[in-house]
This record gives sequence, C-alpha cells and structure tokens, in this order.
Amino acid sequence: MKMRNATLALAAFLTLLALPFAAQAQRGPGVSPADILGNPRALARYLKLTPDQIKTTQQLFADLHKAVEPLRQNGKTLHDAFEAALAATPQVPCNIGDAAVAVYNNNQRIKAAFQDFDTKFSAILTPEQLARYEALKALVGDRGDS
Repeated sequence: MKMRNATLALAAFLTLLALPFAAQAQRGPGVSPADILGNPRALARYLKLTPDQIKTTQQLFADLHKAVEPLRQNGKTLHDAFEAALAATPQVPCNIGDAAVAVYNNNQRIKAAFQDFDTKFSAILTPEQLARYEALKALVGDRGDS
C-alpha cells in the first residue's frame, strides 16, 4: 500500500511539473519541451544547474555531437542506398534487406549514443533536477532520437 501511495504521489508531482508546459502549448508557439531538451543553455536554466553541472553538461553535449554527427551523415548515405535498392530494376531482395539492416543498425548506434548521454547526464543531477528532467522527457515522449 505504501508503494502505491508513493507512486501516486510521484505521479501527482510529475503532473504538477508538466502543467506549465501544457499551459504554454495552449497559448501557442514558444519554447517546447523538445526545444529545452535539445538546447544545453535552456536545459541548464530549466533545471537550475550549478556552474560545475553546466561545465559537465557542455562536455556531455559536445561528446554527444561528436558521436552522433558522423552517424547522421552516414545515415543519409545509407538511406540513399536503401532507396536506390528499392528503385533498382530488377529489385534484388537481398540488396534491399542489406540496405535496410544497415539503416537500422546506424539508427541503433545513434539511439545508443543518446542513451549514453542520458545516463551520464542523469548521474550529475540532484534528485529534484532528475525529477524535472524525467518529467520533461515524458512530455516529449519517445522521439526515437534519430
């Protein structure tokens, strides 16, 4: 019973954190939760990060960019190869399958890089900051990060 009450309390707390974003969405364009998650400065302000946390966050974002950008560039090439395999006459199913698997694997590497960032970033947050961060991510939902 205590666990259920704690879960309900956490759900209520997260809902309260989400209210400003719901109100913003009704008012019209502005800064969205996704914008905050993708902008180190906005995220630092939203979470009220300390100077040390900001320094670490900047490094984590730099590392993420360094890991993901080549994969995104490669993803464009892989997608083009997949499209070419689909457009080929005659279509060769093995070529299409190989190209699809290559696109999928590349997307999985991108997703893993975002998960690594998320794990490392979450580790530097206080419990209150982590709750706000998790609520923010919940508002955005599973973007696939690719």
